[in-house]
Amino acid sequence: MKQYVELQIACPNEDMAEIITAYLADYEFESFDTAPEAEHTMLFAYRRKEEWTACREEALEAIAEFGELRSEREIEDENWNSTWEAESFERVDIDGKIVIRAPHHPAPADPTTIDVIVTPKMSFGSGHHHTTRMMCRHILECKPSGRALDVGCGTGVLSIAALKCGAEWVDAIDIDIWSTESAREAAELNAISHKMEIILGTVEMIEGRTYDLVMANINRNIILNDIARYEAALNDGGTLLLSGFLEGDVDDILAATNALNLKLVAKLQEEEWVALKLTK
Repeated sequence: MKQYVELQIACPNEDMAEIITAYLADYEFESFDTAPEAEHTMLFAYRRKEEWTACREEALEAIAEFGELRSEREIEDENWNSTWEAESFERVDIDGKIVIRAPHHPAPADPTTIDVIVTPKMSFGSGHHHTTRMMCRHILECKPSGRALDVGCGTGVLSIAALKCGAEWVDAIDIDIWSTESAREAAELNAISHKMEIILGTVEMIEGRTYDLVMANINRNIILNDIARYEAALNDGGTLLLSGFLEGDVDDILAATNALNLKLVAKLQEEEWVALKLTK
């Protein structure tokens, strides 16, 4: 059984919990959950135990700026999907146009609503996060066609949304085996497995392939490191959707995209989180 580190962090409010989540994503934390309490919001953060000691001190310093570490413990792998269902996950309705739900939820009554079924396990992508909702809104607006790439696919929410909005094919890639397993299960649940390749690894593995739509909902450091690869994979006239970062990161992101002659055409923001739409 694989071992994970679980941190329980008391945050002053939900906004601070979101900020700490953004910081911890840079330290390879894979999954997050929150629980509101009387005087604060409790944030639960999970990452694999391997190499945790190498970044532990730096990560805990970042936490101390915005919250208070209440506990740190090692936990065993488990059936995270069963846990997720037991905690009464609520389905996500995005403007009445896309519903993201678990298999045990009823399908949307309106047949025109895009129905996305996911089983998150330990991976990111239940649809509750601001960035996922904003990326889905961008997908709806750009009406994808042709081939798409989903970098850091998590549960496959964005891949499935893109396919159900018109994309012909999606390559979905993630470095986390939990994510690829969740995405593969979700692809089967949504009956789109025949239009989706799920790849365990990094973006370098799709070198030479090109796409009409590239989506990356990760974090600023990965985006800045890999932005040239996204641009190289994007067909002329194609669309690049980026999220997973805060308003304070936008200038750095745009400096990198401007250097590659990518044009900003739309920006969405929820609280401190931002999602950008660019074209080549």
